[in-house]
Amino acid sequence: MEQSSYSAAKTVEKAFRLLEILSETQPARPSELVQQLGLTRSNVHRLLATLEHLGYVTKNSDTGYCLSLKMFILGNRDPWKSKLSEIAHPYMMRLAEISQENVNLALRYGQELLYIHKIESTHYLRLDQPVGRTDPFYCTALGKSLLSGLTEEEFQSYCKSVKFIPHTRRTITVPRLLWEAIQKVRKDGYALDLEELREGIHCIGAPIHDYSNRVVAAISISAPAMRLTRARIKNLRSPLIEISKGISRQIGYKDEGEKKTKGSERRPLRERSK
Repeated sequence: MEQSSYSAAKTVEKAFRLLEILSETQPARPSELVQQLGLTRSNVHRLLATLEHLGYVTKNSDTGYCLSLKMFILGNRDPWKSKLSEIAHPYMMRLAEISQENVNLALRYGQELLYIHKIESTHYLRLDQPVGRTDPFYCTALGKSLLSGLTEEEFQSYCKSVKFIPHTRRTITVPRLLWEAIQKVRKDGYALDLEELREGIHCIGAPIHDYSNRVVAAISISAPAMRLTRARIKNLRSPLIEISKGISRQIGYKDEGEKKTKGSERRPLRERSK
């Protein structure tokens, strides 16, 4: 007899919630996980012991627990992510040579962006943006680049589902202002984060389009604000946009001239209604 519903496996839910917390705050001590999960100490220790036995978390006696390499490998078996990283890598290397700063590649992951590949700066003072980490859309250059592919209805739906947290005094927390910023990304071809997520950090990003002109990924340069100044950002805009277009072409994107000969394309609502 077929069941019309099912009861969730609570232990599995707890284990995955623990993994999600580790992905955001690793390394983490058991006491911190107890507080965030709202579980008993014995329950958390049992979950950690099981996940460690299975190879999905590792224990460091000094700092606590972290996700393991096995977890990273499992997440990167997605063929689309692997293929995109492979295609983007030489372009990212070139951008890293030009900028001498961190270069990041990200995809949309639910209501956040997910870092899937990066080239690290050779500077002694550099940013730690590990692959597999997530960040908000609304206060990052990568996120605004990804949001630039949404229709107005999709954008409104996003705004209703996300909590706008003021990470710094420069964080955009008003949907109308974020929508204006996204329109500017569409017009200029790049997005900025000038200390919106973290104090002292500047980023410039650009969207990556696929064969149907959908925004499917984004690329960015990030660095301490004292190095990635407004003047340097101005100089890096053109190479960033060109490299984002180069990656886009590799996954089937056509330039405006070519697209006009192939019919209509997917456009945001306001553009289609003009």
